[in-house]
Order: sequence, then structure tokens, then C-alpha cells
Amino acid sequence: MPENSIVETLEMVGKAKTREEKRQILKDRENFATKALLQLNYHPDVKWKLPKGVPPYNPNQNAADASLHFEVKKLDYYVDPSPHDLPMLRREGMFVQLLERLDPADAKLLIAVKDQKLSYKGLSYKLVKDTWPDILPDIEEKKEEEKEEVKVED
Repeated sequence: MPENSIVETLEMVGKAKTREEKRQILKDRENFATKALLQLNYHPDVKWKLPKGVPPYNPNQNAADASLHFEVKKLDYYVDPSPHDLPMLRREGMFVQLLERLDPADAKLLIAVKDQKLSYKGLSYKLVKDTWPDILPDIEEKKEEEKEEVKVED
């Protein structure tokens, strides 16, 4: 059975009425690529080694030559820390080639994730954390600890 479309899954989440429906859609359509992209978008420690914004690329006109489900495994080339020591120009060129291989909707999704600006109605850090607690840290607890530290200093 082919993998569920990540864009389609996120659109379904956006159309769902309740938080529980949104969680159930994510659970029912769970796969490595969806979880990895959501983690790359929401994790506070993820730093991309690419400039913000849309790079100049030609969207794929054919049926997609590559699947985002397969290509997601290679995204470690573009994040910090990366096991791959590449010059910035080479890294940017590889990213443009990746975008040109993907379905245009998947390419737009990947650019949004790179800029950590993925935006679908109802999709949030909290929803992803509630659905898969192991992929994101507890940032709310850190904020509370910081507030307590400030109070102690006063």
C-alpha cells in the first residue's frame, strides 16, 4: 500500500472540527516522513543550514520523480548538526535539486518546514506533542522553570 500523502494528511487535519479528530487523523495516517517533518518544523533545537525563504527553483511538471517519504531520510544534509560537511553553495544546490524532483505541493511543504512556518488550521506544537509525546521536548515546563528562576532572583 502506498504511503499517505503528507500534504493530504495535513489538509485533513486542517478540515477536522475537533482536537480529538485532528489527533486521530495524525495517528491513523502516521508514518516516518510525517513525524519527521513535524519534528523538523516544531522542535526548538532544529536549526536549518539554509537561508530562509523560497530558493529559485523550477517546480516539477511531470509526475513526481521522487517521493517526500523517501527524500525525508536525506534531510540531515540541511540541518545543524549535520554529519555531512558541505560548502554552503553545494548544500543549497542539492536542496534546489531536491525541490525540483518533488511534487510541487510537497516542495512547498518542505520549504515551509525549512522556514519552520508550517501553517495548517489547528496544527500546532501542542497537537503534535499530544499525538506523539516522544518527538518534541516539553517546552512549557522550561518556560515555567524560567519564570520561577526570575522570581528567585527578584
